[in-house]
Amino acid sequence: MLVAVAASVLGTGPGSADPWDAFYKPPQKFDTRPGSLIRSAPSYAAVIPYTGANIDARTTTVMYTSTGARNRPTPVTGSVLVPRQPWKGKGDRPLVVVGSGTIGAGDQCAPSRLLRYGQAYEEMAIGVLLANGYAVAMTDYEGLGTPGDHPYLNRRSLGTSMIDMARVARNPRFGVSATAPVAFWGYSEGGFAAGSAAELAASYAPELPVFAAFAGAPAPDLADLARLGDGSLLGGGVGWVVNGFIAAYPQHRDAFLSVFNQLGRSVLRDVNSYCVFDVMRMLPFVPTTFYTKDGRPIRAYLDKEPFRTAVDEQRLGRVAPKMPVLVSQNRGDDVVDPLGTDRMVRSWRAKGADVTVETQHLPLFLPGTFFGHGIGMVGELRALSWLNEKAAALGR
Repeated sequence: MLVAVAASVLGTGPGSADPWDAFYKPPQKFDTRPGSLIRSAPSYAAVIPYTGANIDARTTTVMYTSTGARNRPTPVTGSVLVPRQPWKGKGDRPLVVVGSGTIGAGDQCAPSRLLRYGQAYEEMAIGVLLANGYAVAMTDYEGLGTPGDHPYLNRRSLGTSMIDMARVARNPRFGVSATAPVAFWGYSEGGFAAGSAAELAASYAPELPVFAAFAGAPAPDLADLARLGDGSLLGGGVGWVVNGFIAAYPQHRDAFLSVFNQLGRSVLRDVNSYCVFDVMRMLPFVPTTFYTKDGRPIRAYLDKEPFRTAVDEQRLGRVAPKMPVLVSQNRGDDVVDPLGTDRMVRSWRAKGADVTVETQHLPLFLPGTFFGHGIGMVGELRALSWLNEKAAALGR
């Protein structure tokens, strides 16, 4: 998240006159089977303007069918990138499905769109993965780019978007073997998505050969996020969470909205069209006590319905992943509570999961600015070596 906030100073998002707009409008009829390809088009990945890094890969933008937050067939878009150098390991080139960290809720925030402008901050992780020979598929998630609202941090929606991205990307027409082994990768919202996919893969897509998953600072409990994120630099992101609840549970729309005053409702309305690049327009550092009718913080409502069920159903840790998982967490994270991540890890291990933990002991600094959260991304360095170890073992 912090990287995206920095990007807001260094660049702006793509303009509204995007020649790709038509691609993101789903056809009226499409194959409703999860993981089915709806359409694809050759694309490209831009130079990252603030690092100078270049992604040398064959890139394709895809639209595919996934299962949305409401358990219905839903078109989702994303990107498939295949490095031009051959895979040096044994067997098929592995496919790593990457989930983006928090990028916003507006359609212009879709990672596949930003990738073409050099503004998808996951490009730094993607570039390293490509340099190590992996094919990479990055999902845009439900409602980013395509019609509808983005169900932010929704376990079902993000998990199935990742899994079905793997299904559609394993296609020789994109340069990926149909039998390629699969790994999930993500940090922040992407870590939540990777953790969700790791939990759901065995039941949702038992045919996929998933050999590893990396979940960095995965925000496994929205109650913790509501506490630490309140009044932070990206405090207006509470609107993304609540709008995501409404997208997933539309029958409770009025109940969700009933706690908000006029200012709160305007925040919910406005942020639905914003990316993290617009952070300075999202009332930074304003506590949620300003948004509610009775002046209580939003976390005070989470033990009452319909918030209680909405929060509870997104919690990670109740289903043990069947593949090895690496969890990375900075103890000085100012957004994702390390204790919540600890609870998730303990629960997974108690259920028999193979979980490795990479801990950063970086001090809490400038709380509420996302500094402690962003700097935890250094854990991706260890994640790469761990992933390489797991990939090397595939050929044995």
